[in-house]
Amino acid sequence: MKIAKNWWLLTITGTLLTLLGFWVYSNPVENYVTLSVLFSVIILIVGIFEITFAITNSQTIKGWGWMLTSGFFDVLIGSILMTYENITMEILPFIFGIWLIFRGSSQFGRGILLKEAHLKNWGWPIFGGVFIVLFGLLVIFNPVFGALNIVIWTALSLILLGVFTVVFSFIIKKLNN
Repeated sequence: MKIAKNWWLLTITGTLLTLLGFWVYSNPVENYVTLSVLFSVIILIVGIFEITFAITNSQTIKGWGWMLTSGFFDVLIGSILMTYENITMEILPFIFGIWLIFRGSSQFGRGILLKEAHLKNWGWPIFGGVFIVLFGLLVIFNPVFGALNIVIWTALSLILLGVFTVVFSFIIKKLNN
């Protein structure tokens, strides 16, 4: 694997997700309504950053197409959620579950890329990806769980996804050294 460019875009993405998670956790009751709007905007921004990262590293990172696809998926989901705000609040647990499954799969794929590049700590993105996919499945297949706990679990999932994204970005940064 050659030197990756713009690793800091993933650091910003992970930091935004982590900060959003702490904010959601700090105001659980009030945040369900605003969560749908903010969730939409953050997903859209995360998608744009991931698309930019994938395109600027298309010549240096194997599997960049998966990152590009993940970014386009986030832009699509963010745009849909922003367009249909009222529906978003009603189906937020289901949409969130699907998004978590897709993002967790993407995180898992990042771990595989790190393993193929013979880099250390490749297991953390895989662990994080599996955990996030399992949580996404729990939210989808148990809507009552999702509806009752959406704010708390959303916060926890965003924090974990953010942390694992930042960790991944610093692993990529080490390629420059």
